[in-house]
Amino acid sequence: MRLKTYSIIGIFIALIIIGFYLYPKPFVTNESFESGLGEWSKDAHVPLDPNNPGHYVFWNISRTNSLAYSGSYSLNFSIDGRQDDGTIWIERRIPVKPYSNIQVKVSFHLYSESENQVNIIAGVVVFVGTYDPEVEDNFQSLGQANQVSGWKEYNYIASLNTSSSDEVWVAVGITVLWETYMNYYIDSVTIHIIYE
Repeated sequence: MRLKTYSIIGIFIALIIIGFYLYPKPFVTNESFESGLGEWSKDAHVPLDPNNPGHYVFWNISRTNSLAYSGSYSLNFSIDGRQDDGTIWIERRIPVKPYSNIQVKVSFHLYSESENQVNIIAGVVVFVGTYDPEVEDNFQSLGQANQVSGWKEYNYIASLNTSSSDEVWVAVGITVLWETYMNYYIDSVTIHIIYE
């Protein structure tokens, strides 16, 4: 009787251990850009500049210690929006298990220098998918920037099936909605991936 009980307990423990190693674990990361861009890279989809033939409009994403939500650094997003077009973002890929249903939660803080509910200067955008985003239409809008003067948190949740892909791409950024130069900051980007 005692041997049978020990056998059942042993099988149960073995199943727990196998399940622990085979079942994908949640993925969580937070990037505050204290040591550079980390796993993130810069990208953009911007128009040609009619004032500088053969060149795209100016845009830049740079690490700065002049303003931060968390720690000492953030990323400064700048773009010449005078052509009333353009989207700039940071992106990264994350390894995932193929043929899985996952939920991806993204949150980040964006700094607007002033509140402006009348003139919508820029939109805040996000992307979650199994391919590298390359154009403005790949992105989802999270609403406008300049909702507050200072830092505001933006959140996005997406459920998707990875199909044959073994990676998920996440991107956050801004898109031009008004014909002007614009300057924003992004900090404390958190990604949480859960297998469903």
